[in-house]
Amino acid sequence: MHRAVPPGFRAVADPRGNPAGTRIGWLEETPEGPTRLVVARPDGSDRTALHPPARRTPPTWGGTWTWCGGDAVLLVAADGRLLRVGLDGPVTEVQPADGTRRLGPAASPDGRWVAFAAETATEQRILVAATDGGPARPVSTADFAWDPAWSPAGDALAWHEWDHPDMPWDASRIVVATFADGVVGTGHVVAGGSAEQVGQPRWSPDGARLAWVSDATGWLTVWVGGARGEDPYPLLSERFEAAEAPWGAGQRSFAWSPDGGAVAYCRNEDGFGALCRAPVRGGPIATGDLVARAWHHGIDWGPSGIVAVRSGARTPPRIVVHRGDGERLDLADGDPPGFSRDALVEPEVLRWRSGSSDVSGLLYRPPGPARPPVLVDCHGGPTGGATVRWIADVADAVARGWAVLRPNPRGSTGAGRAYLAALEGRWGEADVEDVVAGIESVRARGDLDGDRIAIVGGSAGGMLALLVALRRPDLVRACAVAYAVTDLRALAAVEYRFEQHYTEWLVGRLPEHESVYLERSPITRAASLRVPTLMLHGDADPVVPIDQTRAFAAAARAAGAPVEVHEYAGEGHGWSRPGTVADADARTAAFLARAVLS
Repeated sequence: MHRAVPPGFRAVADPRGNPAGTRIGWLEETPEGPTRLVVARPDGSDRTALHPPARRTPPTWGGTWTWCGGDAVLLVAADGRLLRVGLDGPVTEVQPADGTRRLGPAASPDGRWVAFAAETATEQRILVAATDGGPARPVSTADFAWDPAWSPAGDALAWHEWDHPDMPWDASRIVVATFADGVVGTGHVVAGGSAEQVGQPRWSPDGARLAWVSDATGWLTVWVGGARGEDPYPLLSERFEAAEAPWGAGQRSFAWSPDGGAVAYCRNEDGFGALCRAPVRGGPIATGDLVARAWHHGIDWGPSGIVAVRSGARTPPRIVVHRGDGERLDLADGDPPGFSRDALVEPEVLRWRSGSSDVSGLLYRPPGPARPPVLVDCHGGPTGGATVRWIADVADAVARGWAVLRPNPRGSTGAGRAYLAALEGRWGEADVEDVVAGIESVRARGDLDGDRIAIVGGSAGGMLALLVALRRPDLVRACAVAYAVTDLRALAAVEYRFEQHYTEWLVGRLPEHESVYLERSPITRAASLRVPTLMLHGDADPVVPIDQTRAFAAAARAAGAPVEVHEYAGEGHGWSRPGTVADADARTAAFLARAVLS
């Protein structure tokens, strides 16, 4: 379900303080206006919205802006330009709008240089340019690279890179290169490699150590080494993940303390987030100390405290500062109107067996003694994860009286590398088994209505929802999907560069595994569809082209299947316009009410 964003709601993202600790900035967006970079004093006073508008970014990510000294920022504008914007007004074009998508700008300590990722249809590389304008110089040579970081002395640059056919969570590297007078030296791999995920390189404030995330222990957690990555060790030995799958640039799930003696990080506890603090002692410690519950994204630690986007099942995203005395200051309140606090609930962790595997999910049960209908909400990716952050769709469904199950089948993140890797070659099989087993466990409960279950999902989650509806129509009464994968062979042929070889890992190489692609594609069984189904898709989707929905719907309708389809002109992979979100929400809610509740 996609809830209409109510008037007045402010989406907030990407907070960070300036080096002097005198200002904190973050992004704000409302449905009625553009995304603005807002700058304020650490106590929230003296707020100023800078111009021009910034590129949009989800609350869980960043990569749109950074500080350039204490009185200017580097901003990726909505029109594609990279700009240097002074707090007192002057704007300098650092890079023009030329069709390049720029990500994760990082300013050198002296403010003279900017490193950033530049993405086109054929490459994604780290570039360096002068902040007063001029040509950019290529730095990286890998197929993909992003998240550059400068050493405090400005004499080195680090970044995260990987090559086809891997995705960044399969195998990636941290690279460090020297820098002097505008020239970046040859890069050297300091962490990662084959069968290891790494990311988010960051130096300690004194430049003596480099930190990053790695799953070398089987759990994606913070590692610390010397200034060039030497003698690395995991900061913690706990079995929690401290980062999420890097679907985009700008993730900041940890930060150094201003004195370099500790690291703040957010860990995944069965889907629940916890902001923690761990001292850096030269070797792993058992676990970090709890600072605050709830998910914290965009973590930055400066003189004012730990700044982050905080959200939970009952807490819409807001910019907060956790101070050393335990006090929390809310800088930007993202509470949307239209939700009753009494209708918002915390989920419980539901566990079940699927064959020989242990699987879990999050179950949100609406208040009241009645046996509510159940909405099974499948996450995308499939390398995604159901977590207890603010999700308006889920809050809206619960407010409408639905219980919501958000399963984490094999292949999901947050439960260690082995669990993620369990989907290799088994997409469309193992995850389907796990969700079916989860639905059966729900049906066995006495407090939920097991005869009124619907399943929904988007992208890979849409494919999962369709496969469950096709293979086990006895379990669900309706299916609603958005921009869903229906044809795996057609997906493998799509020239979307980031995921160009993803299906090889998830299903197998073609043509050797063509029979597997056919067996696991929803379109192969479209004529057998008996569950009422709603399909939504944008006609400008570059990841899962709209032909996937059109072809499935045509085959299903030819066999007399009950399929409703609606297309959104100009929309891509995910809804970007408030009007589309509102319409998709209304269509989905009305469809589910007709198919399940009437």
